[in-house]
Order: sequence, then structure tokens, then C-alpha cells
Amino acid sequence: MTTSEAREATESPALRWPARVGMVGYGVVYLLIAWLAAQLAFGDSAGQASGSGALQEVAQQPFGGVLLVLVAAGLAGFCVWEACRAIAGHRSDDGAKRWVARAGSAGRAVVYATLGVLAVLTAFGDSSGGGSQGTTAKLLKLPLGPAIVVAIGLGVAAVGLVGGYRGISDRWRKDVEVDGQHGTVGGLVEALARTGYLSRAVAFLAVAGFFVWAGVTNDAKRSGGLDQAIVRLRDEPYGPWLILVVAIGLGCFGGFQASRAWFLRRD
Repeated sequence: MTTSEAREATESPALRWPARVGMVGYGVVYLLIAWLAAQLAFGDSAGQASGSGALQEVAQQPFGGVLLVLVAAGLAGFCVWEACRAIAGHRSDDGAKRWVARAGSAGRAVVYATLGVLAVLTAFGDSSGGGSQGTTAKLLKLPLGPAIVVAIGLGVAAVGLVGGYRGISDRWRKDVEVDGQHGTVGGLVEALARTGYLSRAVAFLAVAGFFVWAGVTNDAKRSGGLDQAIVRLRDEPYGPWLILVVAIGLGCFGGFQASRAWFLRRD
């Protein structure tokens, strides 16, 4: 795909509307993760506070398989849209900022593609995967396995920190039309963006710490996703309430993604 073709694709209604659907689907996934995390914090959940766990929750609902296929289709559009932005988007930025923004779009395209594949597999009854500990154990057996696991942890931490910066600064405004930045609606969108990005950063840093520690100690049992972070923290003083605060923040991130779909900004 040429740069001009990618630029035309990002501005095409035929691609922007599937991208909006994908954003809403992505937001719903985070809302479900927040709900599962809150339940898990207080010891009342059989689900996993993760992307795959959220998708399995959808699959158990009436017409869940159909919903998952629709979510996957939207995520596919979202993935293509971000891939096009990685090639020719972020034209309002200059120099190094543009290349950093495009790299961010490329990374998000990978995330949406992965989540879309998980949605399809879950829709057709394949929810296997072995969890993060199983994956970590396989990686640790590879040559330079511990270094790879540490690198994964550092990558997760970087994503969390970049997201946290996006929430603290006004970078999130680049994804939202002017109508979504002012008045009562704008105040709500801002609250969702700042709270959501910061809470997701906290969650990502916790998960990153587990991966780094697993790589340093060469022990897969020390790794884990958000589920393990919640289980380990909930026995601490005020742990469940701290987790509840993070869960609410993750729900805010999901809400921001849905509002972003409504006020999707052109490059």
C-alpha cells in the first residue's frame, strides 16, 4: 500500500465506520475486564480479568458468538485503520513526534489484530491458551528465554507509561473532535480519558513487574497477568478497595474508547 492510498483509506467512510465499531468493541472489552476485576477483587468471580476472559464472558451470553464475530469484524476495521495511520497518518505532528505517533498506531494495530483473532477463536469455542504462566514457561525454555521475558515486561511497562503520559497530558485530545472537548460532554470525555489512561498504566506496570521478576528469577510461576496481580494484592490491607479503584479506572478507559468512536477525529 502506498502512502497516498493509506491516507485516502484513513479518510474513507467505508473504513472509518468499521473503525468506530471496533473502538466500541474495544471499549466494551475493557468494561468487562473492569467488571471481572471488581468481582475477582472480592473473591466472587470464576472469570479472568483479561481480554480473553472478557471475550469468554460475551460468549456465554445469548447470541454471544454472533456478537463476538461482529466485534472481531469491527476490530479488523480498527486494525486496518490504525495500520493506515501508521503508514500515512498523524500529519499534524512534525519530525520525530510523527514517527513516534505512527509507531504507536502500528503497535495498536497489532493489539487489535490479536484481540480480533481471540474474538473469532472464542466465538467458535476455542478458548485455550494456557494463560500467561504457561506462555512464560515456554518462553523461558528458549535460548535467551529469560531475556525475552524481561524484554516483554519492559515492553508492557513502556506501553503503560506512554498511556499514562497520554492521560496526564493532552495527547488524548488528538483522537477526539472539537465537539467532544468542550462543555459538559467535553468534561466527561476528559475525565474518562485521564482516569482511564492512568488506571490502565497502573495495571500494565503491575503486570510488567511480574514478567520482569519471572525473567530475572527464571521462574514462570512469578509471572502473571492482571488476574494474578489482583489475587496477590487483595489480601493486603485495603487491597480489595485499591483494586476496585483500578477497576473503575479501567471501566473509564472503556468508556473513553466508546466516546472516542463517537467523536472520532480526522488526521
